[in-house]
Amino acid sequence: MAVTVGSFDGVHLGHADVIRRTVAAAGQADAQPALITFEPHPRCVLDPANCPQSITTLQEKLTLLEAAGIEHAIVLTFDRALSSLSPSEFVDRLKAVMDLRRWVVGFDFAFGRQRAGNSEWLRSNGFEVDVVPPFTFEGKSLHSSDIRRLVNIGDLEEANRLLGREYSMAGPVEAGDKVGRRLGFPTANIAVEPNKLIPALGAYAGRARAAEGDFIAALSVGYRPTFGGTQLRVEGFLLDFEGDLYQRRLELRFLKYLHPDIRFDTPADLVQQLKRDVADTRRLVQPLAR
Repeated sequence: MAVTVGSFDGVHLGHADVIRRTVAAAGQADAQPALITFEPHPRCVLDPANCPQSITTLQEKLTLLEAAGIEHAIVLTFDRALSSLSPSEFVDRLKAVMDLRRWVVGFDFAFGRQRAGNSEWLRSNGFEVDVVPPFTFEGKSLHSSDIRRLVNIGDLEEANRLLGREYSMAGPVEAGDKVGRRLGFPTANIAVEPNKLIPALGAYAGRARAAEGDFIAALSVGYRPTFGGTQLRVEGFLLDFEGDLYQRRLELRFLKYLHPDIRFDTPADLVQQLKRDVADTRRLVQPLAR
């Protein structure tokens, strides 16, 4: 196998570059492209006070990796025991379950206890190694932390450029308090996976993917302050959709931030804002080709 190793949170444009090189290396070596990743993120174990929120859940990550051409994705549970393995112990465990022919690693790749393993260590132990140079986007290096920052402040347009796709959240539709339905804007509230990165509070223009297809959607992340809400909601109003989504999986895709989470004096004021949000969403988001 031709293998690469890393967290790959977000599977952004920089990760896509490494994956392309891994797939190409596999072809050259008459091998299969493989990727080793970790769950949870290593920093959540080694530095829990600074555990990063996940840009992609594990399932989202695996789906993206498969679409990018990775044939074997190996998920290792990252814990103190794994972090304490020496480079030799780590590689021996991998060799026990796979034929390691070639490594594709970043220029700053390090592994094993005290980060003692690197590309030179791999070469000295008889492996072929391709070292990937730093990835830059418009002259700047790209890191998952850049995307987390952008999503946190609501700049989904820039985050999406760095991801190479639309930032999304998905989950089963939960029963709500039906406030939206009473106002004439029935929304679908999704259950959010633990540690999933949530965009800045506010309204967004976006899309929704349901079993029936893709729909333009006015999205909201907030606490419904007009009604004194205390529970964070991630919800979408699907334009031109009729049906029941309860307990079905729904994916919400965020394209553009519209405005912050606002507390209105009356429900009627909220309705007027919702009408503006729907109009803005329809103007800003182009329907996908059917």
